[in-house]
Amino acid sequence: MLAGHFGIAGMVKAWRPALPMGALLVATQLPDLLFLPLALTGVEGMDPAEPGLSGYGSMWITAPFSHALVSNVVLAALVGVLVRLFLRDRWGRDAGAVLAAVVFSHWLLDLVVHRPDIAVLPGGAGGLPSLGLGLWEFPLVTAVVEGLLVVAGSALYTWRTFRDTPNRGRAWAYSAGITLLLVGSLVLDLTS
Repeated sequence: MLAGHFGIAGMVKAWRPALPMGALLVATQLPDLLFLPLALTGVEGMDPAEPGLSGYGSMWITAPFSHALVSNVVLAALVGVLVRLFLRDRWGRDAGAVLAAVVFSHWLLDLVVHRPDIAVLPGGAGGLPSLGLGLWEFPLVTAVVEGLLVVAGSALYTWRTFRDTPNRGRAWAYSAGITLLLVGSLVLDLTS
């Protein structure tokens, strides 16, 4: 759900325009950014959910560190504290809390779409059952939900940009760039 996460960034940017879009985009993807090096080293990974299954949402993801509930709570808190300590004066008093919530939104969206492959504790400690509501079992429904997040993020970002940017050429450029990023990531999601 790459595009859906990015859609959240567009929505939050419309609500909190002082926050840099780059920071919001990274915040929405932070667990996946941690997943990449862990997957490259074999600590985490992906396999087809069923033999021969391919396409949108077809993977069983093993990410007991980068995507565990407690890991994501800690990651969100860490981002929140760092932003509060170092960027509060620049981005606003509650920027840390907002970015922490954006980081945690990744886990919430993944909970909805993933099969039960999300650990509660890092490394699957404690033998607790894995979480996931499995919307990926219904690719069309998942694509619609993700598409709605992209449309909402693009529309709200565009509305706010045109409202706040007196230079219409710049507003068009910003809005078109973000819309292309969001739609492009949705197409990438749907074709992978």
